[in-house]
Amino acid sequence: MPSTQLSRQASQASPSGHSARLILFLTVFLDLLGFGIVIPFLPMFASKLGVSAFGIGAIMAIYSAMQFLCAPVLGRLSDRVGRRPIIMLGLLGSSAGYLIYGFADSFAGLFISRLVHGACAATISTAQAYVADTTSEETRARGMGMIGAAFGLGFVLGPALGGLLGHSSLRAPAFFASALSFANFVFAAVRLPESHHPEPGVAMSFSKLAAPLVNLPRQLVGHHLSRLFTIAFLLTFAIAAFETTFPLMVPAVYGYGAFGIGAMLAFAGLMQALAQGYLLGKMVTRMGEVRLLMLGLGAFSVGLAPMAELPSGGFVFLALALLSIGYGFASPAVASIISKRSERHQQGEVLGVNQSALSLARISGPLAGGLVYGILGREAPYAGGAIIALMALMLALGIDRAGV
Repeated sequence: MPSTQLSRQASQASPSGHSARLILFLTVFLDLLGFGIVIPFLPMFASKLGVSAFGIGAIMAIYSAMQFLCAPVLGRLSDRVGRRPIIMLGLLGSSAGYLIYGFADSFAGLFISRLVHGACAATISTAQAYVADTTSEETRARGMGMIGAAFGLGFVLGPALGGLLGHSSLRAPAFFASALSFANFVFAAVRLPESHHPEPGVAMSFSKLAAPLVNLPRQLVGHHLSRLFTIAFLLTFAIAAFETTFPLMVPAVYGYGAFGIGAMLAFAGLMQALAQGYLLGKMVTRMGEVRLLMLGLGAFSVGLAPMAELPSGGFVFLALALLSIGYGFASPAVASIISKRSERHQQGEVLGVNQSALSLARISGPLAGGLVYGILGREAPYAGGAIIALMALMLALGIDRAGV
């Protein structure tokens, strides 16, 4: 699509595309803040309720599984009815899921809470489509980086706030997150403008809405953007395996407790936010998205590979900086490339398919990381993750040659 047409779409989306994206940034940040407040404490809370380790894994997996199934449908729906209603549905679903979580006293209650939350969780992919609606091709990557920065900041501040709230009761973070998400829903209803106005008279049927889900296997492997979906999957698979095993490895190898682990993860979140909120806009202007993607994947691999074999804990911060900045470059870069190489009226659907690929990685990555960690040792998930990231880099080298 010509950039002039994209620019025209961006200018028509709202009175001020920049101010709309600032409101979107705040909406996404508050959504991810609530997520960060609750999720780090889920295994501990479930364990206190007598849920087994396998049951905790199932509770963690059902969120991504439902997101995997529903994100393409919600993405198609956002192309038909607009981005704003789908973002608001995600916020309302988050509030309901956290509320169920807060009152849960069994495996079933926690399982249902995550199922509800995951079924409505198309906020990120729809926010990416919103950015695509309100940016030109030249500013697309910077807009995607803004979403990533909101994501990173939410995961820096969320666990810290959750730790304070959870000091007296592990239910308190869930109730606070529910109230925060509902307030965010009201905020979006009042302040968030619509960015995508569908053509009037376009028919909408269940079969058309369900088509992305029915066609999902073919979309993932047979779509002309399948190379990009694969790169996004591999990157997310590697980071998900890292996130699952890092809290197990650090105490065993470097002797840090919960406070040290929290400081390391906060540092990683800050580095990612710095990369996506400040450095990315400058780098993409000089390098373009494809080269930035390759740089990010390379830095990610270098930071991840030696994670469990460094001489001291101080070096872990250096490795985390490389990993986080690399991920902070690569993740929005691949999302921007996918967006640019999709038709305007299919932005929500295509980014929803990409979100399903990421959700599939979020299901399989933690399972594979934990299995490899237990069988092959502490170093294996990081060496293996680095190899997987290098595989993604090899695929990225052929993006332009493959005509993607």
